[in-house]
Amino acid sequence: MADDITVDPVPALRIDHVTKTFPGVVALDDVDLTVRAGEVHGIVGENGAGKSTLMAVASGALVPEAGTVSVGGRLLRAGSTHDAQELGVAIVLQEPALLPDLTVAENMYLGQPPTARPPIGQLRSWSRDRLREWSGDVGIDPDARIEELEPEHRFIVDIVRALARRPAVLVLDEPTEHLAGEDVERLFAAVRERVREGSAVVYISHRIREVKQIADRISVLRDGCHRGTFDAATLSERDIVDLIVGRRLDAVFPDKPTPPDGGAPVLDVTSVSGRGFEDLTFTVRPGEIIGFAGIEGNGQRDALRALAGLGHRNGSVEVDGAPVRRRSSTVAYLTGDRHREGVFPGLTVRETIGLRNLDRFSTMGVVEPRREREFARTAVAELAVKTPTIETPIESLSGGNQQKALLAGVLRRDPRVLLIDEPTQGVDVGAKSEIYDLLRDNARERGMGVVVVSSDGIELAGLCDRILIFSRGHVVEELAGDGVTEARITGAALTATTHRDKTSRRAGPAVRWFAGDTAPIAMVALAVLALGLWTSLSSAFYLTTPSISGLLALVAVLGFVALGQTVALTIGAVDLSVGPLMGFVVVVESFFLTAESIPLDRVLGWVLLFGVPLAVGLVNWALVDVVKMNAIVATLITYIALQALSLVLRPQPGGLFDSRITDALTYTLGPIPIAFVVLVVVAAGMQLWLRRSRTGIALRSVGSQPEAARLNGLSAPRVRLVGFLLCSLMAGLAALFLLAQVGSGDPTSGIDYTLTSISAAVIGGASIFGGRGSFIGTVAAAFLVTQAIGAVTFLGLDAAWSSYLPGAMTLIAVAVYSRTRHLARTH
Repeated sequence: MADDITVDPVPALRIDHVTKTFPGVVALDDVDLTVRAGEVHGIVGENGAGKSTLMAVASGALVPEAGTVSVGGRLLRAGSTHDAQELGVAIVLQEPALLPDLTVAENMYLGQPPTARPPIGQLRSWSRDRLREWSGDVGIDPDARIEELEPEHRFIVDIVRALARRPAVLVLDEPTEHLAGEDVERLFAAVRERVREGSAVVYISHRIREVKQIADRISVLRDGCHRGTFDAATLSERDIVDLIVGRRLDAVFPDKPTPPDGGAPVLDVTSVSGRGFEDLTFTVRPGEIIGFAGIEGNGQRDALRALAGLGHRNGSVEVDGAPVRRRSSTVAYLTGDRHREGVFPGLTVRETIGLRNLDRFSTMGVVEPRREREFARTAVAELAVKTPTIETPIESLSGGNQQKALLAGVLRRDPRVLLIDEPTQGVDVGAKSEIYDLLRDNARERGMGVVVVSSDGIELAGLCDRILIFSRGHVVEELAGDGVTEARITGAALTATTHRDKTSRRAGPAVRWFAGDTAPIAMVALAVLALGLWTSLSSAFYLTTPSISGLLALVAVLGFVALGQTVALTIGAVDLSVGPLMGFVVVVESFFLTAESIPLDRVLGWVLLFGVPLAVGLVNWALVDVVKMNAIVATLITYIALQALSLVLRPQPGGLFDSRITDALTYTLGPIPIAFVVLVVVAAGMQLWLRRSRTGIALRSVGSQPEAARLNGLSAPRVRLVGFLLCSLMAGLAALFLLAQVGSGDPTSGIDYTLTSISAAVIGGASIFGGRGSFIGTVAAAFLVTQAIGAVTFLGLDAAWSSYLPGAMTLIAVAVYSRTRHLARTH
């Protein structure tokens, strides 16, 4: 059946002799692949066969040890996602490469080649039109942040933005795993349309029926090797399965046992209601597997999560006759969204398996490493998890082996009831059979009850003893015995209702507003007014012209350095060096901007005013991106170095600045210092730049998720360089106005600004995790922090309150923003 068809002289995608290895694993071994323009080329194989790795190489996301990739006859520079975009390659990954802190519209913008991106001013309307091309009632708001969307909508956004590019090569890696039936049909229609336009489509899926339905040719990968390319019309589904596993797979599903005759149920659910479902009543006998089925969005997943204690519920739930309230060690739950709720990136296979079982190998809260390793090795062996070692990072395993590792951790807890959502999502046909056997064997041998939710009717029919059909949140039919067939499951779901609940699970408008970027500005403004009113009532001197002018002058200095700190936080860093940098600049300028300085010295002084901060920003960037230090450690090093240099140059304050310079810098327009006016103008310009420019979007992208930003064609090191330089430059600008206030080269004049700049940025709405920030909010927060410090004197409080108040405000801001942003996310 091997394909001997002559390929086009210039294929759309050509992969020649590609080899890629990971520690202990040869992921790709001398693989060749040719994809023609105007065809759908299916790629199938077991988990770990190398499918996703091959496409990562083809899209520039991975650098192979050997081999080349050509797109339309042009060689792709290895490891360059930007070049792949320029050559016309678009890829939709198993886990969408979307930036969670950016909006739908901004993500769609980044997904286009630079030459094809719409004007920023038309971004919302352009995104809305592209989404409507997918479906008129898709229900996705272009202004919604990606983190607020449910999984299905995230996948739709990723697919739509890839289709919008009209790519020469479109790679779809497990694209239907989170799509409902109607959206699968829309995807297939869009794929056929792109093929008619001459695009090549690479379609990777474990769903053999889909591959057979959509593909013109099918290539098989096994153990990192290309085992052949075949005409799809010549293969049956059974042929494809046999090619994937390399042997004849006689049975996918284990035999079902005789239905239990009487006996007490292991799980007894009576009149349970919760979000998305009502009046759920059923029992599960020991050794029995129950399935929840229905058209997507009809309450079956909500019910499963509620039974696991992950959602509010009313009614009675009993395990072995004992009432269960919320979460219980007798009930185990395995999520269907392992990327967000199952796998913890950075943990090893050992740690992932042991996470739910720490009590098994710890004494008085202290883990015993030997017992933990033995525990993990046993679990890996029992479930045949393919991993080089138990110390391998969990995220480096294939999807199927990640799923088996998660299942191993759950089963080793010996639960009485296992609740499992999409047990084989993203799992190859061979691993599916293994998981089915594991579920059936554990149910039978341990007397465990299992409840399964799956969108695959064949899976439910082959695995489950009974099926509960959900419609509009109610169980409308129960199938048992010979009635458990795919046709009956599908028919019961469709005849019960043709309505599919597309209502978004987004939080309410109030929560979304509090989680947005305007809420911090409004809340800080209210705090400023409240504190100002309190202070003015306590002291008649507070609202005098000198007091207001002095306050705004101090706000200007803190505001400029806080703007720089906001840039650093936006790219996912913290710059501790800004305070000592300000003091160092003041000290340096005290040698050049004095009344006695000659003109050449003054010119050099103005050059150093900006040259020194830029040099420090470059050093910080090099320590982070070249030396690979953590940003806090790197900037702490420059903090210490700059403060030491300041003390060496000026052990004591000295070097009076030219009064003509200080007078110009402290000039006021009525009670308003010119420095504050400049601050407001700069902040407004930076806010527009952050929201309405490609560089601003790039800064937020890298801070939101660096790897996803790279997959979108952005250079994270280059973007971080801009961020560190701009942060230091703003600190230098703050130092310019600071020197006018201190009057001489004081080596300690800037130290306090490190912490206050962080406070102002965070209170103003910047996320300490990166990806979010507001320059207008930062200026408002700088006003509040400066006001709070100054109000201590007017209120007659102890000097310690000048530290207590900013600290308390920062704590409250972090708590409020974290909570509201958490509530705004979809669960």
